[in-house]
This record gives sequence, C-alpha cells and structure tokens, in this order.
Amino acid sequence: MESTPSSGTIAQLLAGSAARHPTFVALRFSDLELTYSELQQRAAATASGLAQLGIGRGDRVALMLPNTPTYVIAFYALMQLGAVVVNISAGSQGSELLGILTDSGAAALISLDLFLPGIYKVLERSPVKHLLITSVQGLEKRIPPPASGAPLRHFDELGRLGQAAASAAATDSASNVAEDDLAVIQYTSGSTGAPKGVMLSHRNILASVRQTDAWMNAPVMPNAGVICIIPFFHVFGMVIGLHLTIAKAYRLILIPRFDALDLMPLVQLIERQRPISLPAVPTIWAALVSHPGVNAEALRLIRVPSSGGAALPAWVQQRFFALTGHRIYEAYGLSEAAGATHCAPFPDGAPPGSIGRPLSGITARLVDPATGASDVAAGEVGELWVRGDPVMRGYWQAERLTAQVLRDGWLATGDLARRDADGFYYIVDRKDDLIITSGYNVYPSEVESVLAKHPAVQDAAVIGVPDRLRGQTIRAHVVLKAGASVSSDALIEHCRENLSQYKIPRSVIFTDRVPRNSAGKTVRRELKALPES
Repeated sequence: MESTPSSGTIAQLLAGSAARHPTFVALRFSDLELTYSELQQRAAATASGLAQLGIGRGDRVALMLPNTPTYVIAFYALMQLGAVVVNISAGSQGSELLGILTDSGAAALISLDLFLPGIYKVLERSPVKHLLITSVQGLEKRIPPPASGAPLRHFDELGRLGQAAASAAATDSASNVAEDDLAVIQYTSGSTGAPKGVMLSHRNILASVRQTDAWMNAPVMPNAGVICIIPFFHVFGMVIGLHLTIAKAYRLILIPRFDALDLMPLVQLIERQRPISLPAVPTIWAALVSHPGVNAEALRLIRVPSSGGAALPAWVQQRFFALTGHRIYEAYGLSEAAGATHCAPFPDGAPPGSIGRPLSGITARLVDPATGASDVAAGEVGELWVRGDPVMRGYWQAERLTAQVLRDGWLATGDLARRDADGFYYIVDRKDDLIITSGYNVYPSEVESVLAKHPAVQDAAVIGVPDRLRGQTIRAHVVLKAGASVSSDALIEHCRENLSQYKIPRSVIFTDRVPRNSAGKTVRRELKALPES
C-alpha cells in the first residue's frame, strides 16, 4: 500500500510517486493524459523556466485557475523552487483580486485567458511583475494588454524556456527547501471583511495529507481514480483532491467546473472511471442524489464518498443511503488547519448530524465561549479548539489577528459545538455570522463593504438564507440614499464586478433601515425573520 512520507516537502510527493510508478497515469483532463514521469518532467521544466524569470525561494506566486493541468504543473513547479503559492478563487474580480495580490506581494500571476478582462482592470496597480496565461480560447491573442503593467506570457513558454536553459537554479532551490518553509497563503475572509492570508507550511499541509490518508485506510487499488471537482484553490480540494492523490500515485480526474443543470457528464464519468474517491461539497451531493438520470450503481462504485465545506443536509445523506446502502463521510475543517480536523470514522460512519471524531494527530477541546478559560462538561456547548501539526503558522502580516485565534498552540475555530459520551462532535452554531454557500465561506461584512461603495447605497446588511442545494444563499438588505434610485439587478452586477461568484447576493430587499443594537451591530435575526419580498 502506498504511504505518505512522514516528513519532507510537498515537491517530494510528486517526485516519490514518479520514481515508484513512472508509467501510472497522473492526471486526466478531457482527452489529455499525463503519466507521473511526464508530470514530473513538466513540473521540473516549468520550475526552471520560472527560475529564469527570477522566481525563487520565498517568492509569492498567485494561482487563479480552475482544476486544470496548468494548476497541477504550476503548483509542483513552485514547490520545487521553494516559492509560495497564493491561492485565489477563479474569476476573482476588482477590489477583492487587487487586495489579495497587493497584500501577498505576488511577484507573478498564473491564470486563464478567460479572466484577462478582470485582471487587466487591476494589473497596473498590483505588484505583479509577470503575468502568465494558459489559453482555453486563444483570447490572449485578441485582448489588447493594458498600457503598462506586467508583460503577458503564455504559460507553456515556461516549459520551453526551462528545457532550453540549465535547470541548476531550480535544483539548487529544491535542495534548500525545508519542511517549515511557507508553502501556501490561503486567503479566507474574516469578520473584519478583509481577506486574511492563512500561512501554511510544507509541514502543515503534509500533516493534513497524512492524517486524511490514515483515516481513509483505503484498500490497495493501484492508480485508482479520484474525481477532482472541488477547486484546488479551496483548501479541502487542495489537500484531499490534489496532494493526497499525488502521494498515493492515484489518478487525478480533473473537472474544471460544476454544472448542476447538466450532471450526466459527471455521472457518465463515474461509470467509466470507477473512482475510489469523490470528495465534494454538499451542493454537488444534493444535485447528484436529486438528478432523475442518476444511476444508483454509479454512485455505489465510489468507495470513499466524502463531503466537506458545509454541513451536509440530512435529506441528502438519507437519499444517498437509500440509493447505495452506503453513507457519505462528512468532514469538518477550516483553512487555518490545512483542511479537515474531524471526520466520520471510516468505514462505520457517524451518528446523524455529527462531524465525527478528531482525525489522528488532532487534539480537540471545547472551551467556555465567553472566557476561553476552562473546558465545558460533556454534552455542553463550547467553542471548538484544535491543536496539531496541520494548524497554520498564523495570518500573513497580521500579528494581532493571529494572536486572537492562536492561543498557546491551540487554534480557536470560532465554532460552537458539543461532544457526546462516545466522543462524537456536533457543530451547533458559529460565534460570528459566517455564511456557508456551496461549501464556500462568506462573511457578510465583506459583501456589505462592496455594496456600501455604490453611490446610491446609504446602508446595507447581508445574511444567509436556507437553500436546499447550496446550504445557504446570500440575501442583501439595502437602504438607499435620499432621492437615489437603483435596481436590484444593478446592485448585483456591482457586486459581480468586485467579488467572486459565490459571494454575490442572489436577492436584494430594499428597506427603510437596517436594525442595529445599542452598540451599532446589525441584529441579523430580525433580518432573517423578514419575508423574501
């Protein structure tokens, strides 16, 4: 059975699998297949090409890509160099994109030509020196670049540049990379509304990979397929989709986007590829079990169906069990812990509504949410704290915010939970007002700050409302300035220009006031009690 390394660096995951199984298929994307040997060669050539551009150890490079071969090659090339991946949601726009590029000090941005119009709007004001684009429609040849800013290169040129040049620089960098070096800055929104950069080292990420591997304890299935539909820029997708698959020398089956209205290609892919694993957010599971054309046998083929990113609705679990006789394994985690910290035990599962028990290497406790000074008794609700090697180094350039959540080695998650007598944990509520939509975290204040920038808006408040497929959707409550007029469609378009797709409100309610308490904080329970229109 393949096993993950007990120490080392992320680059060694690919190097080890390529050495042991050079002819195994590493990834499949549409009609393209690359073996592990080919993937390692492309990553090495790309690393050498990046080194020729001056990218080296400690340099931040932003990846704004869906699940494509480019993401995989670029990620491992950067790990060979000792550079730092800055994960950005594909299609990020406006102030959100500029803020992340600026805060991280990204020296380069690797993205799709589809996103060039949005990139060009912020490129000149960003620190980006190198813009590297992979083409899906040849748009980079038809869209004129901005007057100034980073020059545009095609990503494939890096490989040719690397092959033509000596690879000594990349080799020297790789030999100097240490397991405690920073590997990834994973941006996650905070209660302040400004995205925070979670600093994850090689040690953090590899620890998360190891504990997930130990939980899965999968049967020997050489070069088994893993359907990678959760974006790699999401920490859940990055760890359980990308790195665990590479570590096990499994086969990455890359899906760049999810279309809930056209599920048959996914169902047919499951039937053909017979994957060992399908990690997915509840939205995907809900769509699959609801689809009239779904084949129960196809779902039964998945040995390890897992869900994360948000609470899995009970009806989805019940429907999946009725179809397959198996349960979906629900996981709980967060970016600050490099992925999952709890999961339903494999293969027995967990009681309904439970997130399972802590994974190996994770210690969990429930503390008094008011003081944080003492643990609560079994069965009582407390704030969930976790400790272990996957816990982040801290927030990028944010010592004060780091100190608020890292306390004597413990990570305060901000989630309220209880533990039963058998050691199973149950999330009860959040200390803040986080909205979880389609597995993505959205803080109301981030959306509210964008709405407030519209010239017609006096005040705004955002809440999450229940949604059968997405878990929650975003609803905005807006107070207009005296004499101002604007449509809900115009406000939604304003958000679309400045936020990622999943952060855009799906509905807008115009109101005379936003309810607030004496401290000026929004009373969101009053908003949730209002009808949709």
